[in-house]
Amino acid sequence: MKFADVVIRRKVPCTMRDGVTLYADIYMPDETGEYPVLLMRQPYGRAIASTVTHAHPVWYASKGYIVVIQDVRGRGESEGEFEPFVREAEDGFDTVAWAAGLPGSSGEVGMYGFSYQGLTQWAAASLHPPALKAIAPSMCPADLYHGLFYAHGSFALGNHLPWAFQLARDTAQRAGDYETAAQCSRYMRSPEDMFWEMPLNEKHPILERYFPAFYDWIGHAAYDEYWEQMNWIADITAQPVPALHIGGWYDGYLMGTLQTFETLQSGATPECFHRLVVGPWAHIPWGRRAGGIVHGEQADGDHHLEQLRWFDYWLKGKRDADLSAELPVRYFDQLSHEWHMAERLPSVFAGEISPSEVFYLSGSQAPANGASGGGRLEKRLEDVEEAVPDVFVYDSRLPMRLDSYLPSDRSAVQERHEILVYTGGPLAEELPLFGAPELYVQYQTLGGPTDLVAVLTIVSESGAARLLSVGRTEICSEEAEISSNEAEMENGWRTAQIRLRPLAATLPAGSYVRLELTGSAFPLFARHPNGVKGEVNTTGTSGLNIATTAVRSAGQAPSYLRLPVRT
Repeated sequence: MKFADVVIRRKVPCTMRDGVTLYADIYMPDETGEYPVLLMRQPYGRAIASTVTHAHPVWYASKGYIVVIQDVRGRGESEGEFEPFVREAEDGFDTVAWAAGLPGSSGEVGMYGFSYQGLTQWAAASLHPPALKAIAPSMCPADLYHGLFYAHGSFALGNHLPWAFQLARDTAQRAGDYETAAQCSRYMRSPEDMFWEMPLNEKHPILERYFPAFYDWIGHAAYDEYWEQMNWIADITAQPVPALHIGGWYDGYLMGTLQTFETLQSGATPECFHRLVVGPWAHIPWGRRAGGIVHGEQADGDHHLEQLRWFDYWLKGKRDADLSAELPVRYFDQLSHEWHMAERLPSVFAGEISPSEVFYLSGSQAPANGASGGGRLEKRLEDVEEAVPDVFVYDSRLPMRLDSYLPSDRSAVQERHEILVYTGGPLAEELPLFGAPELYVQYQTLGGPTDLVAVLTIVSESGAARLLSVGRTEICSEEAEISSNEAEMENGWRTAQIRLRPLAATLPAGSYVRLELTGSAFPLFARHPNGVKGEVNTTGTSGLNIATTAVRSAGQAPSYLRLPVRT
């Protein structure tokens, strides 16, 4: 059939190595010839085809590609049982080989798509199908534990509980259980009550029946063999494929996107190089507005054309634009609303921040609780005041809120006394940042282990406190085991290190840097129940406790914040 001036073949079968048949729709140019193939494998019904962020397959077909949109195993109309991520490598390999042999195919295959549709690319690439020449994974990691589910060392509850009900919905609908499917849709839209259920592994009957994989995710809170089979980075690095990585500063999977690019780019060659684009986008949508902030007309970054240029280069041999000579990183400044190019991405997970701007935490005669308190950020160590340590109380029954990474105004939350707030003076000149902030805090805690959460904001002259970055780590009581990112100090004081989420933002002159310290960022991270180590996801309501944390700004070693300066 013809639709929108391209030829469409519906429900085309593709048989996997174990005999299971998967089905795809194929979009082709309405002209005789040979064309490279763009393949997308996705679990949401192939008619959707990632169009919440990507151009419709008709657009790619009109540009001279055969476009294949396939339902993965056990989804849509494809046969088999859906086990997220488990069979995507083998099924991806088989599908790439099949797509390369389609009538009219040139034998060159690329893969594209975002989120799960990006994960299927990494999985297929890990087995190195010969016909796969380039990929364009967006907003997804090749290491699911560190980049997707536990990017900050705590289960990303706010992202993954609604997603679990979305996947359960499609399984229920496939089984003909339309009443349950409708109930799942309600939980997806309004998951608030579900976030507060404890323990997380107390099985909800819908998830237990239609998506039990959720309980595997939360049951493996530490990196182990379960997650090892879903970490494709080592296999991909051994025989890489050129990849165009697309991420969003407000996307929940940013850490994984950057980690994967950083790893692959370290071994790039002129014959196999990679590119990274990071825009001012949440997971959905990719536009000019995010978190109530309008980022300007240029905010979309021409990502459709960027993908087309990428595939034209690798699949059609169009070398009129020498991509190998271009700087590999293109990113959007979240505050100046300008695009920049860079030779490299400042390291996401390790390494020195250099150069950097240092702010020292300082107490005063007034406690630092809330924005009206006495907490300060000083540019000079000699200006740090000797003061009584600041103390906050974290009640895990009433965790402090942070719903997303969007650039929300936190000024109202910062009035709460359960938060320590440290504010700098007005910046004398603009401060361009690019990279991951780091925080070093002297602390003691009672009632731990517990979480220490750091939230970085920029305060405008109007008083609005815009979210820039967040990070967390687990800290211990004096009698508890010291974690790997802590150092013992004298008199019971320890130093906790928190590497915050990367950012790109030019802080305006006259604005104020502000740091929050508290015990939770709920439901963005699963709340720590306090007093229990290694059982964060399995502690019931009776185990939700109170922890008290003291922060010292002076003494043997200072507490300080390092901001990565763009050069």
